[in-house]
Amino acid sequence: MYYIFNNASITQKELADKMAIKEPSVVRLLQKLELGGLIRRSETSEDKRIKQLQLSSKGIKVYHELLPIADNFKKNTLQGIPEKDLETFKQVLEIMTKNTIKE
Repeated sequence: MYYIFNNASITQKELADKMAIKEPSVVRLLQKLELGGLIRRSETSEDKRIKQLQLSSKGIKVYHELLPIADNFKKNTLQGIPEKDLETFKQVLEIMTKNTIKE
């Protein structure tokens, strides 16, 4: 929901790329969100096979309800960890993610 909310125009493929997961996996997640009324998928005018994603009004409401919970979780989780260590962790995690995608 974060990526859909923060990207005015995003396709399923772009979302899979941003999440660093394979497109079939993202399709299953999107189906669940769509069944829950949280997102809408629509065809693009250029290519009807490409699906554009938008949060529904219900999805936007849920997104805003989850933000403070996610922020609090992040604050509590990162408490006491020096910024330098967090940067190292992010760099290592990024490399690990790229290595996983190669397979």
